[in-house]
Formats: sequence, C-alpha cells, structure tokens
Amino acid sequence: MSHSIRILSLIVLALALAACGAANRTRTDLPAGPVPDAGGPAVLYARDGSVVQAGGQAGAPGNGPAATRLPQEGSRTFMLELYQRAIDEKEALALEIKNLEATLAKSRSELAAALKQREALEREHAALESERARLQEENFDLAGRLVTAQVRRLESEKILLESKIEWQRLEERNAPEKAKTVVEKAEKTEKKDN
Repeated sequence: MSHSIRILSLIVLALALAACGAANRTRTDLPAGPVPDAGGPAVLYARDGSVVQAGGQAGAPGNGPAATRLPQEGSRTFMLELYQRAIDEKEALALEIKNLEATLAKSRSELAAALKQREALEREHAALESERARLQEENFDLAGRLVTAQVRRLESEKILLESKIEWQRLEERNAPEKAKTVVEKAEKTEKKDN
C-alpha cells in the first residue's frame, strides 16, 4: 500500500469518526440556558456549542459542558489539523530516519574502508620492520667483517714492518762484510787485469 493511499484512508477514517461523534450529540451537549419559545427568533448553535447570532457570528458561550471547551476543540477542522500535523511530523521523522540511516551506512562504509587501510598499513609496517631488522643484522655482520679485515690488515702491516726492520738490521750487520767482500773482489779483478 503506497504512502498516499495510507494517508488518504487515515483522513477518511478521521472524518468518519468525527461525523459519528457529531451525530451522537444530545441535548446535554447544548449550552444551558432558557429554551427559546416557539414564537421568538430561532437560536442557532455552532458545532462547538456556542450560540450563533443572527448575523452569522458566534455569540458568547453559554454555561454548558460544550461551552467549557476551547472553541476549536472537537471540531472536524481542528481534528483534521491535528491529524495533518501528526502526519507531517511522521513524514519529517521518517525522512530524518532515512537521512540518519544513510549517514550511518556511510559512516560504516568509511569505517570499514579505514579498517582495511589500517590492516594494509599494519602489514606494510610489519614487512618494513622485518626488512629493517634484516638490514640491521646485515649491517652488523658487515661491520664485524670490516673490523676483522681491518684487524688483519693492521696485523699484516705490523708483520711487514717488523720484517722490514729485521731485514734492515741484517743488512746493516752484513754491510761491513759485504763491503769487505766487494773490496776484495775488486782487488782480485785488478790483479788479474794487471
């Protein structure tokens, strides 16, 4: 059943109820006061129970139960206005509910997207963290190798320097003897030449 058909059926129902209520009025609903005599001017009563003057305007309300109510209270127009206000409020609330549901759905989808993005970032962070740990370990390993190579190089330079120093000492010791042998050889060659 569409929304407009539902509204129309509710209006018809409200009108029927108002008509039933107006048809069941009794003399006790009429304002209290003297009953006009048959020969005098006729007294007209409005739907709300007030006396209508000959000019078509409502007179002062009487003292009866209908007169104690507000002028519009209980009239069909007033009931229709109340019904229309209720329908308008219902439609406004339904529209607000739809807007809030749309906002909620949008927020939920944004939350789901943010959670997926967070999970992706966490996976990426974990991968980068493991890569950083691997590179740091590799760096420590390379630093250890570099230190070992540096120590070996320094040890080799030390051994080389010690060997050179020892070689120079031996040469210095053997230098006078060599000089003697060189001089002797030179003398021998001179003797042969002569």
